Parts: sequence; structure tokens; C-alpha cells
Amino acid sequence: MIRTRRNPNCNGRYYNDAFDFMDDMLGNFWGTGLESTSNMRTDVIEEADDYKLITDLPGFTKSDIGISLKEDILTITASHKDADNKDADNKDAEPKYIRRERVQNSYERSFRVENVTAEDISASYENGVLTVTIPKKQPVEPETKKIAIS
Repeated sequence: MIRTRRNPNCNGRYYNDAFDFMDDMLGNFWGTGLESTSNMRTDVIEEADDYKLITDLPGFTKSDIGISLKEDILTITASHKDADNKDADNKDAEPKYIRRERVQNSYERSFRVENVTAEDISASYENGVLTVTIPKKQPVEPETKKIAIS
């Protein structure tokens, strides 16, 4: 007979192994360090002429995603619309949920960029992947001026 343990702090799950129990319990307590970005993981790629931010945002539409630039901070936001609000004309009809796992969430991620204007930045969203392209600014070489000696 296998004894199982239930951890009320871990969504009431049962465990056959004490080590799995401890890993889950301590993982929930300490966290993984990626909680704030776990749903908005982003790759930053440097290319010859620009930087690319590639973010996985499955399940979103273009209208759910916002990109803004304020004081050298580029912010990407994504927010799911509530599935129940799709039929605004029929407010009395509530769906009878047996189980509901899809919830309304919003995510935000910010990046520091320098010497870039909003007009320089381009973005595309295809198949659940957002690609933001930020051009590199070429350093301006100072002009040498000759000074006449009197």
C-alpha cells in the first residue's frame, strides 16, 4: 500500500514521494524567480543594424497588445479580454461553467532603450509571436573645426 500525502498549500495535490512534496511546497514558497515574466518570456537579439525583441504571446490578438515608449523605457503590455464579454447584447445569458481554467490576465514587460524615437521602432505579430525591431543609432563622429591663429 502506498501512502500519499496531501499538501493544502499546493492546491491540495497528493504526493507519493516526500521529495516531490517538499519540492512543490518549497517551490511555491520561494518561487522560481520568473513569476513576473513567466508568461512574457522575451529573447533579445543583437543584429548588425538593430536589436530584436521576440516575445511569445499565444492566444492574444493584435488589439490585445500595446507597445509604448516613454522616457527611454519601451513597455510591452498584453491583456486578454474576458471571454464572457463577447456577447454584449445578451447580458442575461451566463454560461454554466463546469470547469473554468482560462482567466482574464494582463502582462507587462519594460526595457530600457536609448536614443530611439517611437517612429524608429517597428513591430509585427504573427502566429502568437511578437517581434519588435529597434534600430541601432550610429554614433555621430564629432566634426573637427580648424581654428585660425591671429
